Amino acid sequence: MRTEPDIATVARAIGEPARAAMLLQLMDGEAHTARRLATVAGIAPSTASSHLRVLCASGLVHVADAGRRRLHRLAGPEVAQLVEALAALAPPRLPGTLQPVPPTDALLAARICYGHLAGQLGVDIAVVLRKDDIVPSLEPGETGVVRTFDHPLLAALEITGLEPGRAGVRACVDWSHGTTHLAGALGSALLSGLLAAGWVRRRPAGRALRITAAGRERWAELGF
Repeated sequence: MRTEPDIATVARAIGEPARAAMLLQLMDGEAHTARRLATVAGIAPSTASSHLRVLCASGLVHVADAGRRRLHRLAGPEVAQLVEALAALAPPRLPGTLQPVPPTDALLAARICYGHLAGQLGVDIAVVLRKDDIVPSLEPGETGVVRTFDHPLLAALEITGLEPGRAGVRACVDWSHGTTHLAGALGSALLSGLLAAGWVRRRPAGRALRITAAGRERWAELGF
């Protein structure tokens, strides 16, 4: 009798391109309809429903009724960690045609990673807070505590405490930069603070964030 975990089932669920695209969209931490996920994956809504059934059956996605709509979310933070780790191992997708000046990929600059900040901005903040001894140096997946809230960035974002019941800080693999950014309660507080302060804005679609003019000014003032 086999007692090893059945990782093949999960791998098959993730390994289909349309389902992988849906999972990446759900990394924004929001709930989405099948129609919205179909658009992201470039498939028909009727086809999306069958793909979402596979993701739900494999424990990767949860679905809940909200009035007449059925909304889909990642099943939990462990799924987000799995997707981000796979993204770090995956080869980049190259454009189908050569372009003289490739467009800047907004995902690389700043994006949402299941409720916290990722991309170059997330990595930069992690580097500064580690250097200033606000958070410890952690290996991917390790958790730690926030040593103090006495820091100019945290003060500017009005972060004086954290949501109870969660790890203060967790090192999350950043697939786009080959290092880690900050997850956990502090990571969520940073993202919420940046959005509330207007330093970053959500884009109309996807999980990339736009750094605003006000945000760039404040980053410069803080020495980023």
